[in-house]
Amino acid sequence: MTSQLWKDPSSPRVIALGTFDGVHRGHQELIRQGKWIAENTGSVLRVCTFDCHPMEILCPERAPKHLTDPGEQMRRLKAAGAEEIQVIPFTRETAETEPEAFLKTLREGCGISALVAGWNYTFGRMGRGNAEMLEMDGRVHGIRTVIVPPVTTEAGTVISSTEIRERLMAGDIAQANAMLGYPYTITGPVVHGVHRATGMGSPTANIRCSEKKQLPAYGVYAGILTCGAESWHALINIGIQPTMPSGEVKVEAWAMNMGQGKDLYGQEAEAALLFRLRPEIRFPDPEALKRQIAKDREEAEALFANRMACCVP
Repeated sequence: MTSQLWKDPSSPRVIALGTFDGVHRGHQELIRQGKWIAENTGSVLRVCTFDCHPMEILCPERAPKHLTDPGEQMRRLKAAGAEEIQVIPFTRETAETEPEAFLKTLREGCGISALVAGWNYTFGRMGRGNAEMLEMDGRVHGIRTVIVPPVTTEAGTVISSTEIRERLMAGDIAQANAMLGYPYTITGPVVHGVHRATGMGSPTANIRCSEKKQLPAYGVYAGILTCGAESWHALINIGIQPTMPSGEVKVEAWAMNMGQGKDLYGQEAEAALLFRLRPEIRFPDPEALKRQIAKDREEAEALFANRMACCVP
């Protein structure tokens, strides 16, 4: 097992177990409960997860895309309340570890005051370890075990990473964001494109994201582009650019209130998706695309204005 530098090694640990892809509202509730126990028992909350989705090793062709890249996942876990984050490399050997051996290794790694896991958490060889085994092991070894029930939307849908991916692929960014508890983000360095948009008066930040990142349905979104300490309202196009195709899937963010002359190339940027304006469309010529961009901007500005008005007490 690998780890970050730990806090006081003499303090007991509350261990929160999970994959935590997306650190969505269900994960946040699990961490919240673990944090409460830690604060009331003089313990340290340690989140324990794997360095990749198990399917990436066991069946790569069926492995899901990531909702969060490693850096974003760490930031969101800490923001949710994790004091320590333990990342276990997932290998074929890890997959063959019996669940009893996995739990023994956890117990030997530190003094555990409590274990917290989601209702559907599985671990160990063939996924044989489950919530029931965690509770039984806790009783045997005197470790408090808390199994967190599913967190649901107002409509009763169970919040999960799988459900969020499906909402993203359907272009339902509003529901995906509601399940996440924050706007879905795409991060990466700003790279040079073919500069076609610049000639149309619409300079863009071409964000190169990981191939493992789950992209939403192709289309035009309104959101926030952040680079360093600066943020701008933005139109964000995700897709294959059918009017002027480049042969690649691209994420291009146009900062509507940035103005000309700003150089973001080589810097790390984040595009947070707030609204989906329309699907990706092939226009008859660049001028038709330019006219549509103007309409997209008007619609986005109205949405931003309404969003800001709703935030005013």
